[in-house]
Amino acid sequence: MTDSGHIVLSLLRLCTGGSLEDFPRRESYDWNEVLDLCVRNGIAALVWDGMQRLYDNHIFDAGTMEQPLMDEWTSWIMSTEQDWRLMKLQADRLSRFFSSHDIPMMVLKGYGTSLDWPDPSHRTSGDLDIWLFGKSQEADTLLSKEKGIEVNNDHHHHTVFILKDRLVENHYDFVNTASHRSNRPYERRLKELAMLDRAVPCDGFYIPGPQLEALFNLRHMALHFAAVGCTLRHLMDWGFMAAAHREQIDWEEVIRISQEAGMYRFLCALDTICVEDLGFDAACFPILERERVLADRILDDILDPEFKERLPRHLIPGLFFKYRRWKAAWWKHDIVFSDSKVDTFFTQFKAHLAKPASLRES
Repeated sequence: MTDSGHIVLSLLRLCTGGSLEDFPRRESYDWNEVLDLCVRNGIAALVWDGMQRLYDNHIFDAGTMEQPLMDEWTSWIMSTEQDWRLMKLQADRLSRFFSSHDIPMMVLKGYGTSLDWPDPSHRTSGDLDIWLFGKSQEADTLLSKEKGIEVNNDHHHHTVFILKDRLVENHYDFVNTASHRSNRPYERRLKELAMLDRAVPCDGFYIPGPQLEALFNLRHMALHFAAVGCTLRHLMDWGFMAAAHREQIDWEEVIRISQEAGMYRFLCALDTICVEDLGFDAACFPILERERVLADRILDDILDPEFKERLPRHLIPGLFFKYRRWKAAWWKHDIVFSDSKVDTFFTQFKAHLAKPASLRES
């Protein structure tokens, strides 16, 4: 792990209640590299909250950071806060449109997950992911007819459209059941929970309740990690969620389902990182086994990815790129899926034949 990686983790521990005395004292810090790492991991605003604790307690002097860099960091914080407010507004408006047609809407990940953070507006926003309780096709038709919005159906498990410059993913499945067989029983449980385990945060749209959030976020993060990698933001999502809802989550079910899906070791490593590296209270996590060696490899891959190639623009080179990336990620496959690699290859081959445009996805 790089020196900047250690600094970022130290600052994140300050965001979870860590001791100020544990922050490494140095004569100089490479703040450009620290900020770059924070931006790539979607945690620039959150890490600034950790630095603020140092400033407030006179442990750190803002003068050690050059003004242009401080201005850049401030700009990231302001844009993160503004985008969070915009996402909430867009979700409110979209839910009102669907409600006028008797279609309930649940917002997945993003906004609902941010409510578990100390400052929700400091969680970097992305796409707006929604689930419409089995009415996704009806909703897409309404968007096209009444709003003139073009809906793209080239993706697995969701359609896609643009709303005020934001990509919206309209999920008919929570996870991609076409890519891995082990996702199918997992998906059935997520849909069962979605009808029962939900909450209304504001203006009528739903967010996942604690059990649904735990199971969905865990699988979503694992799938991201195995496919293209995940970020420190994903880890903080998991930690803040567990801290906020530890008494409301059926951890026995989380453990059992993670074992059935083939990602129990991933769960143990994830909890190990949250406790030992990010400073979350161990009481928040059902750690049955420590996975320190695996946790180190996962954390190193997040901070400095083992596979660094970029997706080529053209199709044929892109296919070879994806095969190399898939092969390089075999170790990730083994800790995330119960499916064999051979079964995964042919399952995904069939899925790409059904939706050829998915070959161009990153």
